[in-house]
Amino acid sequence: MRKILDKFVTGFFVVTLGIAWYCSTKFYIKPDKHSIVVYDVFGKEVKLEGVRVDFKTQNVAQSYISEYKKRFPHYNFAMAIEIPEIKKNTIPRIFKKIQR
Repeated sequence: MRKILDKFVTGFFVVTLGIAWYCSTKFYIKPDKHSIVVYDVFGKEVKLEGVRVDFKTQNVAQSYISEYKKRFPHYNFAMAIEIPEIKKNTIPRIFKKIQR
């Protein structure tokens, strides 16, 4: 009897943690757009001609920042990330998708 109870308790926790993991990773929101922001010596934001500022991935944006730092030593470069809006009421949406 004790072995059966142990199996039920273990199964319950495995299923509960599995559902929690699925719910937390299913709706992870990745950034859509990475941008480079250029600052001058005085800390003011400026626009430079010939500098590409919009990118799809973070690695490419970081690579361009390191290249621009070599080319334009008197300017500072920073990366800005645009994150899409997070949808609310995620738990009801999860259960609606599961029921379909």
